[in-house]
Amino acid sequence: MTIDDPRPPFDLEAFDRQTGGDRELGLEVARMFLEDCPVHMEAIRAAVQGGDAAGLRATAHALRGAAAFVTAVFVVEAAAHLEALAREGRLNEAAAGVERLDAAVAQVTPALRQLEP
Repeated sequence: MTIDDPRPPFDLEAFDRQTGGDRELGLEVARMFLEDCPVHMEAIRAAVQGGDAAGLRATAHALRGAAAFVTAVFVVEAAAHLEALAREGRLNEAAAGVERLDAAVAQVTPALRQLEP
């Protein structure tokens, strides 16, 4: 994700396909993501601070999966990057990865909240 990336924070058409066009299901999935995301972010920060590569990899993987379901492309990319850093033991680079993930989450959160009626 870069400042000039023209993609939206999530792909509404793909999200509709994921939920079979069921608006109520889409809202529930978005709510679950929005509720769970801060928990994942806290765990990611704790893993980075504690030097826990396995914990970082597992939590980034879980967040990546949830973000993929809501088609939050920037969150998927940033979480995958953190997952790779953890897998490769490059935790010294993880702080910058967390900043990138924070920015992606900050971008998709209001977009998902707009789905609410």
